[in-house]
Amino acid sequence: MTFAAAGAGAACGDEAETLTASYPEGPLWQGDRLYYAEMRADRVKIYEAGQARDFFAQPGCGPTAIAPYGEGFLILCHLGARIVAVNAQGGETRRWDRDQDGDPLTNPNDASADGAGGVYFTDPGPFSRQAGARGRVMHLSADGALSRAVDFLSYPNGVHVKGDALYVSEHLGGRVLRYDVEPQGGLSGRTVFIDIANVAPSQRYQTPYALTGPDGLEIGPDGDLYVAIYGEGRLLRFSPRGELVGEIETPTRFLTNIAFSEAGFAATTGAFDNRNAPFPGEVRLYSGTP
Repeated sequence: MTFAAAGAGAACGDEAETLTASYPEGPLWQGDRLYYAEMRADRVKIYEAGQARDFFAQPGCGPTAIAPYGEGFLILCHLGARIVAVNAQGGETRRWDRDQDGDPLTNPNDASADGAGGVYFTDPGPFSRQAGARGRVMHLSADGALSRAVDFLSYPNGVHVKGDALYVSEHLGGRVLRYDVEPQGGLSGRTVFIDIANVAPSQRYQTPYALTGPDGLEIGPDGDLYVAIYGEGRLLRFSPRGELVGEIETPTRFLTNIAFSEAGFAATTGAFDNRNAPFPGEVRLYSGTP
C-alpha cells in the first residue's frame, strides 16, 4: 500500500489485514507482537502469529494507550482517569490518579516513551470547543514522579517522542506542535509544526464532524510524520519540514492512531461509530508503510 500524492485522496485498499475491535486505540509494536487497547471493552490485547489474546483487563479503565515502562508497560485508563503500571504479564504493579502536586488526572489519552525510562502522555480535559485550553502534557519519570510538562492546550491528543523532539497533536486547535525535550524531562521551544486546517482541508463527508482534528501520530521509518485525522478517516503524511506529502482514506471515520514496527509493519486503529455500543472498529495491519 502506498500513499497518494498530496490532494489525490486515495482510498485504503484490500491489501491490509483487519481485526475487529471495540473502539481500538493506542497501537504499540514490540518486535512482531502488536499491543492495542479496546477502550470500550476495558482491555488491552496482543496480536501475534495470527492470533489475538487478552493481555490486560480492568473494569472502568477504558484504556487508550500503552507505552514501555520499567520491566513492563504503562497503560492509560482514559475513562478511569488513572495510569497503571503493569509487569510483562499484564499484572498491575502501581497506579497514579494525580500528579506530584496533588492535581487529579482527568482523561489520560496517548503515551510515548521518553527514551530515558519514563513516559510522556496527554491529559486532554473536556472534549469541547467551549471548554478552552485546559489540556496538559504529563511526564512520568523512570522513578515514578508524575509532573506536568506543558499546560493550557486545546485537547492535546496524540503524542510522540523522537530523539530530542516531542510532537503533540492539539486536536481542537487543529494543529501539531513540536517541543524540545530537555535532559530532565521538561519541554521547551514550542513551535507550530503543522496547521492541519491550512495545509490539508477535507471535504470527504457531506456533513462535517464538529470535533474533527489530529489524533494519534508517529514518525515512520521513512522519517515522515503520519497523523490520524479523527472524524475524517484520513491518514496524513508530512515531511520533516512539515510539508504535506500524501494522504489516504480509511474505512473508519474515527481514525485514532498509527504505529510502526522496526520490521517495517504498520497498524492503524479506528472506530466506525463513536457514539453507540458496541462501538465497532478495527485494527488494520499493513505489511509495509500504508
